[in-house]
Amino acid sequence: MIRRVFAPFSLAALTLSGCHLVRGRDTTPSAAAPTPQPSNPSSSSPGDAEALDAEVRALVTETLTPQLCPRLLGAWVGLPGESNLRGRAAGTATSVGRWWIRRCSAQLSGDRIALSMGGSGWTWVDREAGSFRVRQYLLFDMQAAFSADVRVAYDRTRRVATLWMRPQNGVEAEVTPRGMVSPEPTGLFGRLLSGVAAATGTSVSERARAQAAEMGSTQLRERLGAGLTMTYDLPHRQVDFMVGALDRGELPERPWPATESGPWLLNQRATVWPGGLDVSGPIDGAAHGALSLDVALEEGEGAVLTAVCADDLARYFDARLRDPGASVEAPRGVPLTTLSAGRTSDRVRLPASVAGAQNDHPCPLAITLATPPSSQLPARVRARVAPADEAAATAPARRRVQVTLVEVTVAPQNPSGQNWDVIGGEADLVVTTAAVGLGREVDTSPVVPNQNRASLNRRLAGAFEVARDLPLRFTVSDDDTTTRERIGHADLDAATLPTADGEVSLPIRAPGTVGTQLGTLRLRVEWLP
Repeated sequence: MIRRVFAPFSLAALTLSGCHLVRGRDTTPSAAAPTPQPSNPSSSSPGDAEALDAEVRALVTETLTPQLCPRLLGAWVGLPGESNLRGRAAGTATSVGRWWIRRCSAQLSGDRIALSMGGSGWTWVDREAGSFRVRQYLLFDMQAAFSADVRVAYDRTRRVATLWMRPQNGVEAEVTPRGMVSPEPTGLFGRLLSGVAAATGTSVSERARAQAAEMGSTQLRERLGAGLTMTYDLPHRQVDFMVGALDRGELPERPWPATESGPWLLNQRATVWPGGLDVSGPIDGAAHGALSLDVALEEGEGAVLTAVCADDLARYFDARLRDPGASVEAPRGVPLTTLSAGRTSDRVRLPASVAGAQNDHPCPLAITLATPPSSQLPARVRARVAPADEAAATAPARRRVQVTLVEVTVAPQNPSGQNWDVIGGEADLVVTTAAVGLGREVDTSPVVPNQNRASLNRRLAGAFEVARDLPLRFTVSDDDTTTRERIGHADLDAATLPTADGEVSLPIRAPGTVGTQLGTLRLRVEWLP
């Protein structure tokens, strides 16, 4: 998610995946946040407090409204895949496409903000219905409009300010697929239906397009209808934004921790399938000083990250989205890093700007993410852009760590909604550890029977060289009498190591899926000389 600051908040490029377009709890100020009170309540009447609250909300609404569209136009909004993450955890969800905001209107409507925005984009679709399956990138046009009340509150203990925008009278949303939708028959019945459709002149693709439009429009209405939450963490000077409702003083979780060098500008997770592309930005490096990019490959064979001129990329996508079959040369950029199984994480310095093709002066940059040409699997990557930490860059690197498995917790049910065990219900947990860099298994824990939460307190033998042995992959399984069912895995790499001795929590991801979290693994990491 890109953070663009205005006092006292930022509407951060509305990254619905960095901002995570998911439903949250109904904890808008009327339900969860008390009305801000005057500093000396004994000298003020309830009527005075209500008048002050109304005046503050009016001030914020009038200040916010003219700043929305200048910060939204041109932004690449992340669109999440299907996820069961809710509340704070929704901030760690994975984007599988982008919505490019090209139209925007924000006006005062009484004491509310009337916001309308639209543009083109793409998203990955993997859905099976009846005897057909759609598995492809889908191009679309998308438009959304709503009128929202604005509420503000401050948690003095946590030193967190919160702003809620809650749509009133529903959300108008329309998603229109573009290009071909290519359903694949999944069995004999599906092939028969395809033959009947061809004989009668009915287009299976058109039916799939209509269903995709209906489903996408419904999801967008529901997700935006949950409201928007903006937070400002005073101790870290960090502005954040997400779709959904958080409690007063509650901050979204993000894939990367906060930095000591300053507030991050981008903190997100994205997946790209072979032949696809992810775009983040634009980032005005000249306005923020030296910036660094921390990036980690979580799944897949590899990932290629490039910095390109945002203006050139806009012209390229303008042409491609108008005509998906057009032959348009992609803009050239500055290579940032290439990740692979042997190099799963990196920190690089971002250029302040890149030269545009149609002018001599530098332009803001966008970061593109793609899979290598030979890849057969999707790449899931988490990335963070923040002020460059000069001290960390020059500090001597510590090379070895010792790791202890503290605790493993899994969801009560598997992705199919069934208990892990037919008898007893709870899992029989076992954790297998492999050093990916060494290419071998290094430990298997004892089985903890009939528990979805197991305390392990198991120190792995020896120390691990960060550059040679990591990442460590922890595979969590349900060990039944006759079979060992794999629940999911978690990876510890150089990018996820704590900066000092301490604990780290890793999400356990389901095998063969993107973004489905089935549990948490807690580790204790100790640095060795």
